[in-house]
Amino acid sequence: MLKTRVITAIILASVVGILLFKANALVWQGFVLLATAVAAWEWAGFASGLKIAQKIQYSILVTLLTWFLLPFLSFSGLELLTALSAIWMFFTVVRYQKTQGQPLLTSRALILLLGLVSIFLFSKVLIDFREVFSPLLLLFSMFVVWSIDTGAYFSGKKFGKHKLAVYVSPGKTWEGVVGGFLLSFVIAWVGLQLLTPQLHISYVWMALAMAAIALFSVVGDLYESLLKRQAAIKDSGVIFPGHGGMLDRVDSLMIAMPMFYLLWYWVQA
Repeated sequence: MLKTRVITAIILASVVGILLFKANALVWQGFVLLATAVAAWEWAGFASGLKIAQKIQYSILVTLLTWFLLPFLSFSGLELLTALSAIWMFFTVVRYQKTQGQPLLTSRALILLLGLVSIFLFSKVLIDFREVFSPLLLLFSMFVVWSIDTGAYFSGKKFGKHKLAVYVSPGKTWEGVVGGFLLSFVIAWVGLQLLTPQLHISYVWMALAMAAIALFSVVGDLYESLLKRQAAIKDSGVIFPGHGGMLDRVDSLMIAMPMFYLLWYWVQA
């Protein structure tokens, strides 16, 4: 199992890395739209009971709408959509935990609409981030998010005693989250000095802001876990052997990357 996970991770990182740094804008957009289609297919699985044909239709619809709407979302619209998505995710997770795991999202239509919004927002940012800033800043921001997962895993394994959200994700602990936050801060602080020597604000404050976004990415992770629990599925898909589905790999990024995009925009404005 571990060997499979490692091989899959190496292949995936290589493909994404080559496309991120070498592909032209059109190819990168095509790759993101392909990922959009896969993510939408998997999201349809959260709306229990859909037939294969319905999942295909939803995947095509989300991909086409994403492609069509890409040029029309203004920056203020992006700010609003990001804020509303973050608030919705946070309160949904909190409510699910407080009700001890009682189903909250029972409407298929609502689940599918939420998927359209989340996937479109993420896809839009992946395309614009690379073009407006740089592939390196995009990768760096992702790495800060991934570092909180790594830090949370090891610190939670070593020190974890107090459960974070037992009804959503029993394995996560407060100690793990704290450890992950500290690691993401260190990664952000070091990376900023290496990659942005001309930054006109304090490295410490910028690193804290980045670590705070990484911290909120835990909510994105919990949100997807909630949806999977409601649908009674372990993984969102099987496209990545040893890792699960597309959404299993990007759940924490889906809300964090729009936040990072806004942060970099405000800092460089």
